[in-house]
Amino acid sequence: MKPLKQKLKSVAAFLAILVLSQGCTAYKGSITLDQAVAEKQKVKVTTKDNPKPYEFSKIELVDGKYIGFPKRYKSTKAVELKRENISLIKEHDKTTSNIITFSPLALIVGLGILLFSTGSEDYNGG
Repeated sequence: MKPLKQKLKSVAAFLAILVLSQGCTAYKGSITLDQAVAEKQKVKVTTKDNPKPYEFSKIELVDGKYIGFPKRYKSTKAVELKRENISLIKEHDKTTSNIITFSPLALIVGLGILLFSTGSEDYNGG
C-alpha cells in the first residue's frame, strides 16, 4: 500500500506543479495608443462601448490605422481600433507576470522537498 501512496503523492505533486505553471498575465498602468504601437507587446484595451477589455498580442500602425491583433483565437481577424473609442490601454508587465507565475511553483517545490525529506527520515524500513 505504501508504494501506491507514494506514487499518488508524486502524481498529485506533478499535477499541482503543472496547473500552477500555466502562467498568468499581469498588466500595469495606462499608456497611449502610440506607446502601445512602439512597445509591440501584449496590451489590454478597454473601449467606451464595452467595459470588458480586449486582449491583443500587439497593436500596429498600418496605413494610418491602428490595428490590434487578438491574443487569443488566432483565427480571428485583426481589429481596427479607433482612437476616440478607446478609454484605457494597459501594457503587459513581464516582471510581475513572472513573479506571479513562478512564486507558487517555487513554494510547492520547496514544501515538497521539505515534506519528502522529513518523511523519509521517519521511515524505519519496516
